[in-house]
Amino acid sequence: MDRRSLLKGALAVPAAGLLTAAPAPQSTAAPQRSAAPAPFNVLIGDVSSGRIYLFDRNKPFTDAHIKWQLNPAGSGHPMEHRFRDTHADGQILLAVTGTPGSGTASIYRRRDKKLLWSADIPNYPHAIERAPGTGVVVVAGRSKGAGGGTAKGGSLHVFRPAGGHSGSLVRAGAPIPFFQAHGLLWDPRLERMWAAGGSVLTAYRIVTTANSAKLVEDTGRRLTGFHHPHDLQPDHQHPGRLLVTDTNGVYAVDKSTMKRTTLHSRKLVKSYVHHSSGEQMWTGAVPGGNAFGTKYVHFDKSGVARARAGAVVYKARLDTTAYL
Repeated sequence: MDRRSLLKGALAVPAAGLLTAAPAPQSTAAPQRSAAPAPFNVLIGDVSSGRIYLFDRNKPFTDAHIKWQLNPAGSGHPMEHRFRDTHADGQILLAVTGTPGSGTASIYRRRDKKLLWSADIPNYPHAIERAPGTGVVVVAGRSKGAGGGTAKGGSLHVFRPAGGHSGSLVRAGAPIPFFQAHGLLWDPRLERMWAAGGSVLTAYRIVTTANSAKLVEDTGRRLTGFHHPHDLQPDHQHPGRLLVTDTNGVYAVDKSTMKRTTLHSRKLVKSYVHHSSGEQMWTGAVPGGNAFGTKYVHFDKSGVARARAGAVVYKARLDTTAYL
């Protein structure tokens, strides 16, 4: 699929690469294209090759410009990949891979790519997150079987450290039912683990003892009305809100009021990032195309859509360990 066909199939995405924006109390309109694009690195998961790649957003996504890459543990699709900081292991990569029948959660030390920990996930994992302080890791997975709205179940899997390093993680109780679990994000300001899936965005407190860890829902922060959420991210320009994508659009959620605002009406957005510079970065599928996405990562400021030849990019992440 060439660039022209992609834009035609992307429900009237302007040539500059912007999503179709709806009015919002806080504008996410891009700066003028005369401004130089912000320099940052982009971590992508390629469903086609099963590999994770790091690129400079201002250079072509070709083999010659790979800054870091990994073939993660387990077989299947790389569904999530994010860098986090730890006291004991330095900077780590959290990753999940899987298929509709099974999956794997894994943690790697970034500097030497050493596998520190992995665990089998008995459904199709789509997200992984770590809570600093407690060291608790949560994995979100939807049920086995066919995808989309036909998947009936889903769960959150909780792992707690039995020692001081990431390799000591052990399961902490039975999985917590969560329909179509897709997104996770730790919130250091509220000390909550946000989770999204099905029609719900909600938050959990993490309660730990010396030998246990559990999630307790903060029901006052539960918001319904989504249509199969795909991604859950911070807003790096507005830390007081979350960014959620679902089948029908991209939304901002004010964490203090739990009010949802539609930012963009482009359908099938699989990942969406708002950089601190104001840059918007997104990936998405097109009607009739691969359900995971295309070979493109879109940037609104420069109007450039970076393509990784032969790839199918599900999620694109910033090279940052910052939660918010």
